[in-house]
Order: sequence, then structure tokens, then C-alpha cells
Amino acid sequence: MFGRKCTLCGGKLDGRGRCEECGLDSSKSEKRYKINQSSCDGEPLTHVHREDYHIPRGDEQKRKKEQSMSGGQRMENRQPEYRYHDDAAQRRMSKRERDKDQNKSVAGRIVAVITIVLTVAGIVLSVIEEHGPEISSWADTEFGESESAAVSEEYQYDPYEYVEKMIPETGESAEYVLSTGHYIVGTHIPEGNYAAETQDTFDTVQVHDNVNGIYLFEYEDKEDNCLDDLRMYQGAIVTVGCEDTVTLKTDNGQTGLMLQGMTNPLSETVAIGSGEEKTAGMDFEPGIYDIIASGEIGIVDIVVYDEEGEKIKSFSVYLGEDSGNGKGYKYMVLPEKTTIACNDGVALSLLPAETIASEDYLGFYEDLY
Repeated sequence: MFGRKCTLCGGKLDGRGRCEECGLDSSKSEKRYKINQSSCDGEPLTHVHREDYHIPRGDEQKRKKEQSMSGGQRMENRQPEYRYHDDAAQRRMSKRERDKDQNKSVAGRIVAVITIVLTVAGIVLSVIEEHGPEISSWADTEFGESESAAVSEEYQYDPYEYVEKMIPETGESAEYVLSTGHYIVGTHIPEGNYAAETQDTFDTVQVHDNVNGIYLFEYEDKEDNCLDDLRMYQGAIVTVGCEDTVTLKTDNGQTGLMLQGMTNPLSETVAIGSGEEKTAGMDFEPGIYDIIASGEIGIVDIVVYDEEGEKIKSFSVYLGEDSGNGKGYKYMVLPEKTTIACNDGVALSLLPAETIASEDYLGFYEDLY
């Protein structure tokens, strides 16, 4: 080893052949070391430098052979990358399809709403067309004329629309001057077509006819009132309310249908003082009376009960001097258990009515209300 130099740095070698300067072990074959060499040594100057120049030639050939033998497997190894892009495309397609389906769904809901609206509108129009008269009549009762006009501006209530019976055009001409009270057609006045002449705008004429379905409440200030066209059929109850009198005129009174009426079985007059209350069947005989008021103007409260003692009707009447109903009330029917009370200083005399239509006193209120 003595006298040899290091092939790397030219330094002295020790007894084991190791360079004292750089530490190179020169005891091994120099063939194992390739100093300042590269894989390009021995190649022509025009060769293309490979990216894998650092791989030894033998190793490179081995790698190429492995690639050739396992090409199918490597293709399979790349398939997940292909599937990934394919899945992404599917996801993009799915989003477009979802947007398309959503648009279809929105359009479907719009069509469904329009269909429902048109269906409901058709049903409403059909109901109004078929039941317009009943709706207007109910609205008149519940809300008054102004609100009922909104139901149907063209519809005009006809109280005789469903009346089938006709009153003969020929008959007797007559006039009846009536004060406040009840009157029975066929007993007190004949059947016929009437016109009413009132003295005050608050004078009223009511007609209750359950048989023919006629229910009137007429007065001068009422729009489209029937005071000139009052059709009164046999058995109807006519109620007049006035301070003085109302005159009923007819040109076709069916006097031939008039009933003789019944003589009132009552004979005694009953007095009820101011602030006093009396009961029919206990304090006086039940029946039909003409009431005459005396003293100051006041309220007369009347409550009617049925045979079981259940209240079926209660009403109040102002009577006295300068009252809108005058001082009296004709044909007041007071069944058994009915109470009558005088208030505010008014006093009453109950005079038996001259002629009555029936002794069915409770039946009178069934026909009246």
C-alpha cells in the first residue's frame, strides 16, 4: 500500500488502503466505483436525454419488460380514474335531471292550483244560479238590504214567487179601516188583492201565510214595498201597526168565502194596573181580548207559554196617548199561562173580542210565527 495515492483526491493511503484525506477505501476493486460518469457516456451526441437516466440500463430493460407483461393489470389500475370521471359526469347529469324534474314539479303544482280554482269557481256559480233566491232572502234577513244586494245585483225578491194559487180577478170592491191589531182573512176581511193607504211613514202592514208561503212586513219608506200589491188568502193573519188607522182597499174581495166566525165565550173585562202583572188561567180567563190602554204611554210585556210551560213567544208593545201603536190593540190572543205586565205608568183594560176565528189559542201563534 505504501507509495500509492488515493484515486479520488490523491491523498496518502494508510496500511489498510483507506485514504487519510477523504476516507475512500481503496482496498476494494476500482471497478465498483464510477467517478464522474453518467448513463449518457458512450451515447451519440444527438441522443434524447431520458427522464429516467438515473436508472441503470439493465434495470430499465427489466422495467420495460414488466410493463409489457403486466399491461392489462396497469390498465385496470387506471380504471378507477376513468370511473371517477364517469361518476362525476353522472353526477352532473343527475343535477340537470333533478333541475328538470324540479321544474316539471313546479309547473305541475301551478296547473293543479289553477284547476282547483276553476273547479271551485264553477261550483260557486252553479250554487248561486240554482239557489240565488234563497241566498238573497237569507241575506235580507241576516244583514239587511244593502248587504244582500252584493249577493246578486240583478235579483229582485218576489214574495209571491212560489205561490201557486190564484185569487179570482172578479169580486166585491170594499174598504176596511183598521187600527193596531191582528185580523184573520176570511173572518174579519175577505180574501183578495189589496192596496194599503197609510197615514204615517212608520205605519206597518204584515202578512203571515204559512199555507202559501207569504211573509210580508211593509211600510212606506221601505224600498220596493208591496203596499200596492198585498195578496191575502183565506186563513192568513194580517197585523197592522199604526198610530191612527190604515185603510185596506180591494176590487176583488171574495166575500162569498167569508166565514161567520165564532162568538167569543168570554164576557168579563179584566183590569191590569200600572206595574202589575197577571197570568191567564190564574188571574183571568184565557182567550182573545181587545186591549185598551189608559194613563201614560208605556210598555206592555207579553210572554206566551205552551202546555208544558215552555216559553214560545215574548214581545213588547208600546201603548198609550201619542204612541206609534195608538191606545189599543185588537184581537190579542192570550193562551193559558200567558203573562201580561204593565210598565212605565200605563194601565190596561182587557175587553173580550166580538168575533173570533177559533178557540185554538196556541195554534194561533203556530200560524203567526
